[in-house]
Amino acid sequence: MMEKKEEQMDNAMRRIILFSGTTEGRLLSESLMSAGIPHTVCVATEYGEVLQKKSDMVRVEEGRKTVEDMEEMFASGVECVVDATHPFATEVTANIKAALEGKDIRYLRVLREPQDTDPEGVTLFASPEECAAACESTEGNVLFTTGSRDLAAMCERITDRSRIYVRVLPSVSSIEQCMAAGIRQEHILALQGPFSEEMNLAMIRQYDIHLLVTKESGKTGGVDEKKAACRRAGIPCFCIRRPVTEEGLSVEEAAEEIRRLVGSGRSNAPVPIMFRLIGMGMGDLVGITLEADHWIRRADVCFGAGRLLDTITCREKYPYFRAGEILEKTAELLDAGRQIREVAVLFSGDTGFYSGSESFEKGLKEKADIFAGRFTPGLQRYPGISCISALSARIGESYSDAEILSLHGRCSTRSVNEAVRRISRAGKSFVLFSSGDEVALLAGALRRAGCHAVFTVGQNLSYPDEKIITCSPEEAERISGQGLYTAMIRNPEPKGERLLPYLEDEAFLRDRVPMTKALIRHECIRMLELREGAVMYDVGGGTGSVSIEAACLSDTLSVYAFERKSEAVSLFRKNVEHFGVENITLIEGEAPEAFAGLPAPDAVFIGGSAGRLQDILSELLRFGRSMRVVITAITLETLEELLRLEGMPEVTGFRMRQISFGEAEPLGAYHVMKTENTITVTSFVLGEGNGERE
Repeated sequence: MMEKKEEQMDNAMRRIILFSGTTEGRLLSESLMSAGIPHTVCVATEYGEVLQKKSDMVRVEEGRKTVEDMEEMFASGVECVVDATHPFATEVTANIKAALEGKDIRYLRVLREPQDTDPEGVTLFASPEECAAACESTEGNVLFTTGSRDLAAMCERITDRSRIYVRVLPSVSSIEQCMAAGIRQEHILALQGPFSEEMNLAMIRQYDIHLLVTKESGKTGGVDEKKAACRRAGIPCFCIRRPVTEEGLSVEEAAEEIRRLVGSGRSNAPVPIMFRLIGMGMGDLVGITLEADHWIRRADVCFGAGRLLDTITCREKYPYFRAGEILEKTAELLDAGRQIREVAVLFSGDTGFYSGSESFEKGLKEKADIFAGRFTPGLQRYPGISCISALSARIGESYSDAEILSLHGRCSTRSVNEAVRRISRAGKSFVLFSSGDEVALLAGALRRAGCHAVFTVGQNLSYPDEKIITCSPEEAERISGQGLYTAMIRNPEPKGERLLPYLEDEAFLRDRVPMTKALIRHECIRMLELREGAVMYDVGGGTGSVSIEAACLSDTLSVYAFERKSEAVSLFRKNVEHFGVENITLIEGEAPEAFAGLPAPDAVFIGGSAGRLQDILSELLRFGRSMRVVITAITLETLEELLRLEGMPEVTGFRMRQISFGEAEPLGAYHVMKTENTITVTSFVLGEGNGERE
């Protein structure tokens, strides 16, 4: 049964035969695969086989075929032969047509898209031999980018072959043909394209090239990039014309024609599309990596912010950078019959450093199901050169021992306060900004915090108007304007990070609302045993001192505060705004009713229960998990109620401590101790378990 199935698939593959070895051939093969159309691909070289994508829908045959070989292939079962060979592979095309003569087999010719005629600095020749004869009359090194097929015939017409450099595919046969033509081994550049204008220019300069020779092989062959590089280098470009003018189809037209011919292909099958997230670096095109440039030029369509798209050369581009917009546009292009397999999404800077690529990747995962019937997305990231690494290189400062921060697109009171805290404790920091105004904002906050740092500010790095200055915080406060800014901030007196609660009572707005004093507040927070990512309840929030002190310890904490008195709620909000904390949710209402709909807490501080302690604890038990509870008490009645808790089966690790303290106050020429009320602090684990988070 299995053998019969394999025989059926083998016969199906023989119905469509594709002569390839080119980008167009590979794209057509991928289109047929995605449509579920079996086919055979013929390539001339082993390297062509390596580049050909593998699938159970395709069989690859490697090796050059004669007319007789082709006639044998076409003898039975073949319905369509597709010629997607190179424009200069005239012998192969002639052999295919000869083998098809007299047979009722459909022939399709896939043509490479021609480049626009651009005679500036380019001399056109009718044949390789004519071009080589012209090369002989020139001086200096010559770079042949014409492949290895006609190399021997061209080299015969050049006396001094030490002048010749050749760029060929990295295959054994190509290199062997170069050696046979008398090319020095060190002059053979075996590389796989496509090559950008910058890459061509780099090779011209590296090998002191005085003349570049190419073929009129179309946009896929990178002729436009070669011509542009020659113009920038100020050297001539010799171009060999296509041998004949042909008529044929584009890749998309050929794929549609085959789908109509076969009829049984899964034309509605999901199309595999690779989304390549590309870091564009600082902004100017000269700063992107060769890998990024390679995938941009290969992409069927590019997406990104307008300023990034303006710098690149690609097949097609749209100014979208959100995942939803990009997926919708991709589906729209597919519905219009477009051949979309490679999508480049451009992001400024580096994809792994405060990059929009993170939100895109998240959005892609969330929305992929919507487009599952149309295409299946793949994802790959490509890094860019960040402004941080560029500024570091410009000023000769390492960033391996520095704090790295970003206010770019996320500048708020909270983020500035966090930046001040981190910069104050570090000897050196690097910061990204969206504008000069943000530089001034941070500089002012650092000055007010007593951090006398030195700023080294880079503006529009990599652009022609790049500028780097060193200044004091006072001078940095006067920086303004739009553009990308990056700063290294050197702090001569780093304070080091405080590891415990540290806010003093004087830091809070007080009014007449009672407040848990610093000594008690710090001890209570310590006893809550807060961890990263914990959820904390503050029952009877008052001025907000306990909530704010806890929230300042980590951005990952989620603090929910409950207060029933409107006067206290108003003051609480003023203190939250004063400290710029964003991880506190203040709920005006009475506990425990106000707990409804909230996540289960890991830790609970009860500074005031309004006589409803038992109700509060009963409601906390309904969450069905263990939690740390800390309660403060002053009155004897509350102490009596707390002592009864020790006997509850749901309470473990019960501890009760009394804290008495006083502060010295001047009294004439003397000082006396002013004693505060004695505070009892009770702590325990409420609920099942040993107090560990679930």
